[in-house]
Amino acid sequence: MIEFFGEISLACKKNADRRKKRYYAVWTAVLTAVVAGLAVVAGTTGGEFVMFTVFAALLLALTVFLFIAPSPKSLSKEQWLFRIQIEGEEIRFTQYLAEKEVSKKREVGKVRKVVKDERCYLLYTPNAGNIIVCQRNLLKKGTFEELESIFSGRMREAAEKPNKNQK
Repeated sequence: MIEFFGEISLACKKNADRRKKRYYAVWTAVLTAVVAGLAVVAGTTGGEFVMFTVFAALLLALTVFLFIAPSPKSLSKEQWLFRIQIEGEEIRFTQYLAEKEVSKKREVGKVRKVVKDERCYLLYTPNAGNIIVCQRNLLKKGTFEELESIFSGRMREAAEKPNKNQK
């Protein structure tokens, strides 16, 4: 069994927030390209060129915003207290909120990729809104080698170093 338990640091919260925004930005960029293509087709066939162009411009603005948007200030006030347990083929994810406890289960096989950086492991499930943050210094049971062997083939090193102001 591998277990992480404790409060996630602000740096890890910002990292997860940034990666989630970039995931959505890529999808909005793809959608922008599709709508821009439709605008070109509509322009050549006498269709609703202006409508598609305005929609493509709005999507482009959203894409740029997602890439450059800073993390919300509320992240520093929010408490992310988690217990992540990986045992066999199951990941149990428990979030402790002030008024209740929320538990979810995921299959290890459903994790698409794991990004490792100097502070944490980010486990990507099919829904990008569900990035599971395993902060390295919150490891209570098991070893990093065990975790990396479970996700071998899906493990990636972070391409970019965290900003110095995130520490």
